[in-house]
Amino acid sequence: MKMNKLIILGAAIPLGLTVLSGCGADTVNPGEPPAEVVNGGNTVMDDAESGDIYEGEILTHAISVRIGRDGTEEWNVDMYHNDAALTMLDYLSDSALLFPTYTYDEDGGFVAQSVRGNYTRDGEQTITDVKTGELYLLNGGQLRFYFKDMEGANITATPIGYYTDVEGLAEAVQGAYTSNLDDTWGVDVYFWITKTLE
Repeated sequence: MKMNKLIILGAAIPLGLTVLSGCGADTVNPGEPPAEVVNGGNTVMDDAESGDIYEGEILTHAISVRIGRDGTEEWNVDMYHNDAALTMLDYLSDSALLFPTYTYDEDGGFVAQSVRGNYTRDGEQTITDVKTGELYLLNGGQLRFYFKDMEGANITATPIGYYTDVEGLAEAVQGAYTSNLDDTWGVDVYFWITKTLE
């Protein structure tokens, strides 16, 4: 009997995650964090379809982000027009999706989470110093968001994008981390991510 209850519980949890991963920004209680970034469709556009959203090699205001489960301030993120960034955008939708990060590194100045997808390493670079607001994809699919300037970081990664305004960014991340210390799921910082690229 006990084994049957465990089997039912094991089946119910993935079903619950699947249902909750589709919840949008209007959801009062988003419930459990999604197991992966998002199950998106194939929506990557080429230059001809995107109109004037492209400014050279930058996808302007590609996504907007709210920091923290109860965050209300919208932060715009510009993304680089490279294969890794486009793959990531392909997994996002225009509904606000709850994105959990499970690594908060105060000394390293970043939060991180492994993201879903097959990513090329063609755009990889050696980055000596990182700046507040920058996003990088490391080998193995770890997405890092730096909330502090870090001299001598010396990472090998693909630049993904950057927050267009960094004033108050470090405080927002640190505040979200502090308020989330007793999170049931062990999430360090939640983010709400919405694809705004049209």
